[in-house]
Amino acid sequence: MKAIVLLCLLHAVFGQEQTQFSWHGPVLTTPPADPNLNIMCSNDQAECGCCLMKKQMARMEELFNMTVKGMSQQLMHSKMTLNNIKNNRTAFSVALNNERSLTCFGPFSDDRGIPFKHVFLNLGNSYNVQTGIFTVPYSGVYNLAATVYSRSPVDLPQATCALLQLNGVAVAPLVEKNGLDSEDSNTVVVVKHLKAGDQVSVNLQKGCNICDDTTHYNTFTGFMLYAAEKA
Repeated sequence: MKAIVLLCLLHAVFGQEQTQFSWHGPVLTTPPADPNLNIMCSNDQAECGCCLMKKQMARMEELFNMTVKGMSQQLMHSKMTLNNIKNNRTAFSVALNNERSLTCFGPFSDDRGIPFKHVFLNLGNSYNVQTGIFTVPYSGVYNLAATVYSRSPVDLPQATCALLQLNGVAVAPLVEKNGLDSEDSNTVVVVKHLKAGDQVSVNLQKGCNICDDTTHYNTFTGFMLYAAEKA
């Protein structure tokens, strides 16, 4: 009699699904079997292997789709970044004039901004031909360069003097006053972090002059190296 009772208890314990208890009540610990897998595997081993292969292929397909989705998102982000770079491109390169004969600007009794009239490039239209001022369209790091040149008869005093300016404040001088010949010139190249709205120009100092023709001795150039809100 005791043996029969023990067998019934064992059947009750091992013949049912195992559970564990938590704060939320009993929780099933034995995962439910796939009914399709049981049916196929009950037939023969070949069917069972085919079923397992299909499940693995389905999992691989899911991983592949996730990878493709991630790559598509990265591609879209790259395209947006590229379009932003294209839209933010800015560069200009200008010369004093394009006259057949040498034509001079100055000297004057006061300082004056130099209006470089001949345009080689004005990408973004941020350079104003009338004023000679480049207004920064986007914050970033810029390369700026200027060259000034003048020429006069040997018996006349000669001086080339100008300033590369940022918002009316001198950044770098362009000065030559050696007085040993009839030609004076100077060049400056700087890299500066500029903010949107900043204004860059070349200012001719009083008593000085610059001269140019189709040779384009006097030039003013700038372009953005990369966008950046802070230096």
